[in-house]
Amino acid sequence: MDLHLKSLFDRYQDQFGCGPGLGPGSGTCLMKVDGIAPNFIRSIYKASAALYRTEPWKRLRPGHYFGIRVGKDSDWPAKKQPFPCVQFIGGDGGDIGFYMYRSENDAKKMTGSRETIRVPNVELLRVTYEVESLMFPSNRKLIKSLSLEVSGSDRFPVIDVARCTVAGDLQFRNPTLDELRFVYAFMKAVCMVHPLLQVDREGGSKYSTMVCFEPFIETVDVHWPPEVTKRGYDIVAVTVSHPPGQAYDEKSSSMSAGSTPTKYVEPPREDTFNDTIGYSSTGLRQCAMCEREVYGEQSICCGRCRAVVYCSSICQKQHWNDTHKSSCGLYKAMMEREEELAINIFLFPCSADQPCKWLESFDIHQKGMWRRKCSCYSHCPFGLLPVKGGLREQWGKLDEFEYPHDSSFNNHIVSSPLLLSGWSEYYNLRSLPLSSPVADILSHPLTVYHILTTLNISSKNLILKGKEVIIHYLGPEGELDWMPAFAEVGHLLNGLGNVQIVMVGPEVPTNLSGTTSGIGSRVRVNLVRGVYQVEASYLPSPHVVIALNSRLENYSSWSGALDLIKSMGVPAFFTDQSEVSCVSAKQVLRNAGLHITHPVTPNPFRSPVKNLTPSTNLPSYSNGFVFGVNT
Repeated sequence: MDLHLKSLFDRYQDQFGCGPGLGPGSGTCLMKVDGIAPNFIRSIYKASAALYRTEPWKRLRPGHYFGIRVGKDSDWPAKKQPFPCVQFIGGDGGDIGFYMYRSENDAKKMTGSRETIRVPNVELLRVTYEVESLMFPSNRKLIKSLSLEVSGSDRFPVIDVARCTVAGDLQFRNPTLDELRFVYAFMKAVCMVHPLLQVDREGGSKYSTMVCFEPFIETVDVHWPPEVTKRGYDIVAVTVSHPPGQAYDEKSSSMSAGSTPTKYVEPPREDTFNDTIGYSSTGLRQCAMCEREVYGEQSICCGRCRAVVYCSSICQKQHWNDTHKSSCGLYKAMMEREEELAINIFLFPCSADQPCKWLESFDIHQKGMWRRKCSCYSHCPFGLLPVKGGLREQWGKLDEFEYPHDSSFNNHIVSSPLLLSGWSEYYNLRSLPLSSPVADILSHPLTVYHILTTLNISSKNLILKGKEVIIHYLGPEGELDWMPAFAEVGHLLNGLGNVQIVMVGPEVPTNLSGTTSGIGSRVRVNLVRGVYQVEASYLPSPHVVIALNSRLENYSSWSGALDLIKSMGVPAFFTDQSEVSCVSAKQVLRNAGLHITHPVTPNPFRSPVKNLTPSTNLPSYSNGFVFGVNT
């Protein structure tokens, strides 16, 4: 009986609505929109299904308002953004979908504690996900005739524009083609960025059950479908912010362009400084103002953001007035993510303030591949470390059970790439103890594997078809001495597909340039010395370009390579160690005319070992963050 009543109530709710929302669809149909092409309808349904899969309703409630800006105001009728405020409904009952408003004020007026309020003369665009069996016949016919993609298991989007009358009734119309373009851009952008929202555990009312998120702003690039491209511009920048009205700090130079999720705070008064002792590192630090070296225990840092290191309060005050005032809020937000970025599953110290001592704690200092993890062998060119003994010696004579052996995963009979979500799964798969430090080196090959099988759809499809993927791997350094570690890429392919890695860069030794090495049966590495844009024409065409710990802010050495990546249109992925480096990198990419299509996100296969940078305490990890273009 209970199951019967539940089924009956669920059907009643689907058909008539219950909770926030304005009820089921109105009978509008996209085929009636003037000038719309069937392929664009397919693109809208595909984008809608992609958004549905990310399940924003799990965390978002009607009270979470988002600002949305698509391109320039001049791109739209009336020279303004059509529906710049959005809320998701359905997370706490009622219709499942999202509403787009003409202003944040309209959104707040229509949002009640339990129901959507019908406010006279307020117009909103609705996207509601409805069960096909309850849809109007015109929409069911549309879905069938165009073979439109389903959202979830049985739902499809219904899009209309609703207006509340003075009498409390609702009037509906079809959206215009421009309004549908706006909706499409929003759906494509928000499914990439809403998972980046960070919970603000100290924000919000203690009496409210609604989760409070930290202020947030992110810009991503969205490709227009060919049938709605205007004036030859096939890409548009879409900015999503929460709450609406967030803006990049215009006073900051390189940090103002497309930062990662950012919480902006008011700077302290200029006459008040809370000098705090820096981290208890015993290593040498460097004053951000005068560049004088100072021991860690003698340094101080900004009392507001805790990120920037100084030798004295005099340097701190001068740096505040010169530059730090405009970036302190950004640095504070980055420092607040310190706990989130730390990978706490490991049973070894994950901070290498003094790399030599860290290596000595495992008895691997100046041994095997670990020689590239401190400066003791900096005199030896990359790729030319003397190799003695077998695989165990290469891993610094760790115990037999502490490093991955050159063997396949025998417990997986079916030939299929092994999809991993992070270090915990990998260590479990390899039966490695969490006290083993090998993740610090394996971050490079496993990041490559993560890009190939998770982030880049085209390379994943090639592998699933058993074909070869060609990677142009730019700027190798320490990796040239870590070839045994790259054998893991082949093992994780698990009997399906092959990978050819062409490593190109000025650090490749002359005597190794032009050589090819087989690392296992499924990975082949070619080494090429030189500058990428010069050598690329002699190389096999890539399926993906990868640059790890790329340091793109060093634009002089990257300009030609980025120009080539732009002209080829090939997916390219980059990693960098800290968020502040990623902010600079995004500006470099934009200056090169490249549009970021995979936003900056923490890399699940970043090294767990935190790096110490001389003049800041910002969280920094090898391959810490990943982002991409042309994806």
